[in-house]
Amino acid sequence: MKGRVCAFVMVLLLAACAQVREITGGDADARGPQLTGAEPPNGSTRFGGDRIVLHFDERVQVERARERLLVSPPMDEPPTVRVLNAKDVEIELNAPLRANTTYTFSLGEMVKDLTEGNTAAGIDYVLGTGDVLDSLVIMGRVSNAFSTLYEKDVLVMLHDAGDTSNFRNSRPVYATRTDSAGAFALRHLRAGTYLITALKDQNNNYRYDLPNEEIAFGTGPVNAKAVDAAIPVVLRTFQERSNVQALREATVIADGAWRMVFSRPAEQLQLVDVARAGGSLTWISEWSATRDSIVLWPTDTTALGPGRYEVRVDGMVLDTLNYRAVMKMPFFTGLTTRMQEDATGGLVHIEAARPLRTIDRDRIVLMKDSLPVAFELVHDSIDLRHFTLRPDLLPGANATLTLLPKAVRDIYNGHNDTLRTSIGRAAEARTGTLRVSLEVGTPGVGAWILQLLDGQGRVVRETTVDPASPTVVWERITPGNHGLRLIEDASGNGHWDPGIWSIGLQAERVWRYAEALNVRAAWDLGITWK
Repeated sequence: MKGRVCAFVMVLLLAACAQVREITGGDADARGPQLTGAEPPNGSTRFGGDRIVLHFDERVQVERARERLLVSPPMDEPPTVRVLNAKDVEIELNAPLRANTTYTFSLGEMVKDLTEGNTAAGIDYVLGTGDVLDSLVIMGRVSNAFSTLYEKDVLVMLHDAGDTSNFRNSRPVYATRTDSAGAFALRHLRAGTYLITALKDQNNNYRYDLPNEEIAFGTGPVNAKAVDAAIPVVLRTFQERSNVQALREATVIADGAWRMVFSRPAEQLQLVDVARAGGSLTWISEWSATRDSIVLWPTDTTALGPGRYEVRVDGMVLDTLNYRAVMKMPFFTGLTTRMQEDATGGLVHIEAARPLRTIDRDRIVLMKDSLPVAFELVHDSIDLRHFTLRPDLLPGANATLTLLPKAVRDIYNGHNDTLRTSIGRAAEARTGTLRVSLEVGTPGVGAWILQLLDGQGRVVRETTVDPASPTVVWERITPGNHGLRLIEDASGNGHWDPGIWSIGLQAERVWRYAEALNVRAAWDLGITWK
């Protein structure tokens, strides 16, 4: 009997041991593969082979080698990269290396571990075909010319200053990529003077040959120097306006409009229905501020039919397109409201989804404590979707705004549904004042545009500043953190312009105030921005 009991207990113990349980352990592995050695060793000279093997401390995989492996100077034929023996990466050279030249193989994020996908980022392998390795550098930082944010993974290239080739038609003599902070370092350079450029290389060919590629270029030649004598180079990227006008995009939006984007600003646009036998169709135009995009509203959607339309810009035929509505137009005309405080009072902006033909003032009701509030109504003569109400409200007062059905009618005879919203003016004690004094070292040419940004980066105030009297006072600002952006409007056209590489014209300069400005209620905040 005792033997049977022992056998039963043993069965229970074995069953418990056989249960499948989730394995628990330490933290996930966040460490990338480490380079433990190479053949030939890193830093070798007098190299004459056609094969490099890199040894790592764990099992690895290779992804997108042609895109992520950067060889400087670039090779005429990209190398072939493969994994050997699970932990080794072979780089097979498909073209001979130049004599007396130092080569840098930057792995980027090409090599990853096999289990967690952690990258072997920041690893450079260097070798030379001569007796010594070149040791000079050119370093700096790349940022976006307008946003001023640092640019990651931008290709930075050097061409010999005396060479007649450039980054449109030839490969660079050296290249590297920026890190997450926009910083770059072109190392192991031979002594010389170079032209420096940066490129968001869309097709990975080291050449500026696509219209949507962003570029940057130095203000003049730069010299390779020793590390302790190197002066950082500042590059600002932008997308050039195309020299040739082209239609980049044509999309029919939900409310029936045709949105078109062009490669450069335009003055006039004409649509010609090449299939129409009789009658006519006109379009209402909404140009962007920079006139490189337009929204076209057909005045009669029933007259569109299956027509084909010839797009003519400034007298030149760009394309012939079909107008095709992708979805059914909404029944009601949508309306959105936005309250704005300015120096003269409160202003309610009302934006319609479609251009408006009529606004019935009698069907717009503004009430405060059951009493009507007078208001001034203005329909924008240029932007037909926009109108404003300036209510007779004192600071600190609130009211209810109601737009009854058919308060507005659009160009297609559609109308709004009921819209009811609360509006209010901030009390004087609940708004702040900001005074900005600019101290400009080199005034430059033209005027300045100073913009006040809210916490989401949207422009809430904007003014043109005379460099000779650069002081701005903004009153009745909503409390909270704000930013400042200053644009040097060298062209005097009222907005920021990109550069033109062919004539050496840099993008107009933009600065952001380094700190957030905490505007407080009933406070007068003054700053001096140097």
